[in-house]
Amino acid sequence: MIPVWAARYVGIAFASGGRTHAACDCFGLVRLVLAEEFHVDLPSYEGAYVSAHEREEVSALIADRVLPDGWHLIGDTPRAGDGIVLRVLNRPWHVGVMVTATDFLHVFEGQAVSALERLDSPRWSRRVVGIYRHRALA
Repeated sequence: MIPVWAARYVGIAFASGGRTHAACDCFGLVRLVLAEEFHVDLPSYEGAYVSAHEREEVSALIADRVLPDGWHLIGDTPRAGDGIVLRVLNRPWHVGVMVTATDFLHVFEGQAVSALERLDSPRWSRRVVGIYRHRALA
């Protein structure tokens, strides 16, 4: 069952560097959800990349800064608030946030607005790099 709070984040427009309900990029959406629903404040990484189109910079940010910054790979069932790293164009440069053990929220340049999707869908299941839990949610 999808939690009621998740609906507040479906339909947010995509914008590189966005960090608000008006518009977000993928990390901005994760940051927004974790702050508002789980009271976890993540750094904004403002200025770490100019655009979500800079795949190498985004990939490096995920690997070098986001993941070590309080996140750990989980081996159990995902739960609401866990972050998911997804491979796009064979690079780990897309992130989302789990809302259930099987559903996640995300937004990226290839879609106009944020959406709720199933982790086990043919589109996403083969792209999962890992699911991570922030230490504040452990």
